[in-house]
Amino acid sequence: MKRWLAAACIALSAPAQAAIVFTPHVAEYSVLPRGTYLDTTVVHASIDRIRDAEGNKVPLGNTAIPPGAAIDATLLLGRYLWIGNLFEDTSIPFLADHDQLLRVIGSAGRQSASGAINDLSRDFGLTSRGSGIGDLFLLAGVYGRQYHYGPLHGNGLYTLTVKAPVGSFQSDSLLNTGTRYWTVIPQLSHHQDWFGKLSIEATAAIQINSAASQTAYGGLTPSSPASVFNLETNFAWRFSERWFAEAGFTHFRSLGSNRFDDVSLNLVDQPVEPRTACNTLLVPAEQCSLAMTFFLAPVPGSYRDRGIRNNIVTAGFTYIYRSSAVASLRAALPVAGRGSQFTVPYYVCASSPCNADSELPNARQSARLNGVQEAAAVSASPYFELRFVFLLFAP
Repeated sequence: MKRWLAAACIALSAPAQAAIVFTPHVAEYSVLPRGTYLDTTVVHASIDRIRDAEGNKVPLGNTAIPPGAAIDATLLLGRYLWIGNLFEDTSIPFLADHDQLLRVIGSAGRQSASGAINDLSRDFGLTSRGSGIGDLFLLAGVYGRQYHYGPLHGNGLYTLTVKAPVGSFQSDSLLNTGTRYWTVIPQLSHHQDWFGKLSIEATAAIQINSAASQTAYGGLTPSSPASVFNLETNFAWRFSERWFAEAGFTHFRSLGSNRFDDVSLNLVDQPVEPRTACNTLLVPAEQCSLAMTFFLAPVPGSYRDRGIRNNIVTAGFTYIYRSSAVASLRAALPVAGRGSQFTVPYYVCASSPCNADSELPNARQSARLNGVQEAAAVSASPYFELRFVFLLFAP
């Protein structure tokens, strides 16, 4: 039975889709020239460790998965940005003299797991691959007032993002490029520039999630994902007209707990050998002598974790080419956090179907399961980001 318990320790947290939307770069929130921009970002992570509910770094699985097993995730973001003023010739207060922006963000990804993780998933009739189109983000915003105080100048930016869950999703997969819940994200951002050398970007946002229309991987994705608070900042120092060095910090945490209503994770190959059941689930010896095999089934119910959080530090370089193209390379390292874990009791039965009517007396056992995917898992492995921005029509 150790192999089925090991599945509870598998989790994925490729850089959260919404967090990538927020991640600030050089002058990300400054007042940009009117025009049309294209932004392409590639993010890659090889995840071999996650955070448990106590904040410890733990491998993807216990002894059933060999050391070094990992999940590789690559995400491609394509962003279209328009900056202008739709209300310039109107008398609408504030909007008439403050430029607006509209952004459409599409994504695609490829994710795969090591062979041992695939083998373990197959024990449960599940899979560990997920590739395809991701969810669609639609963003609208307006720039705030610009101010100048000697060597300091800055401005605000107010935006609202809606995430439409149109991405690829398989209910039997550990990995998915899409979700099955809507998200609304109000965001407040600020830009400051000091002496033309130091650029500071800061943003705060609340990711408000709806209930999920479908769960995955035996119900280990939340049926009601918690809303999430994001706080990010980035400092950039200009070495020359074209080169910047960057350092940043990201903090996100769920506001409350994730809820899991559809837990069905269970072994396909049943009944289970008695030695395995007795040694691992600690079934009393007298019951082991009465039956040759045991059946298992999760107890239906609604389960909650303690919420998630993560702190990430980033560092990188940015190069600006002719004011119409920007390229940046960044590394991100999670430094502290907490992942999703919750306890589920399992029926232990001598016959099938295994349920409350057929369970053995005093034999019920509990397993500590990990929540998976974007809303629940917290990676403890670094990831890398390559970003390219191009201004289609230079002012």
